[in-house]
Amino acid sequence: MRKTVKLVLLLLWMALIFFFSAQPDVESEETSNLVAEIIYRIYYSIMAGNVHLSLSEFLLRFIQPIRELAHFTEFMILGILIFINVIEYTNRNVFLKSFIFGTLYAISDEIHQLFVENRYCSIGDMLIDTAGCFVGIVICHLIYKRWKKLH
Repeated sequence: MRKTVKLVLLLLWMALIFFFSAQPDVESEETSNLVAEIIYRIYYSIMAGNVHLSLSEFLLRFIQPIRELAHFTEFMILGILIFINVIEYTNRNVFLKSFIFGTLYAISDEIHQLFVENRYCSIGDMLIDTAGCFVGIVICHLIYKRWKKLH
């Protein structure tokens, strides 16, 4: 039962990444702008209105880093989900197998975007995705090693 739940979570997360990658450039930009606007509103409320940037200035400055952070985060979560699935089936080379799987998915995600209206394959995004996956796997690997030591 536990294996099934982990596998379903992984497949759902992969489907979510696929869905975001299947959005045409206009929809993708709208999604990014919505997330950036939410971040701006939170920042504005924390700073009690003492913000010297308008929303449009904020978007101009920070939309690209926000998009990159989104790529990194979604693939970091993917790395975690891959690791917890791989370790269910083998104790050998879990780190390497997880990293290869995550890297291949990052590559396939960027290739997929070649077939989406006004989207393109970005080596930079591929590297960000792979780095996010790597960090998620490292986090899980360190936690697993620590847990094994204690038990």
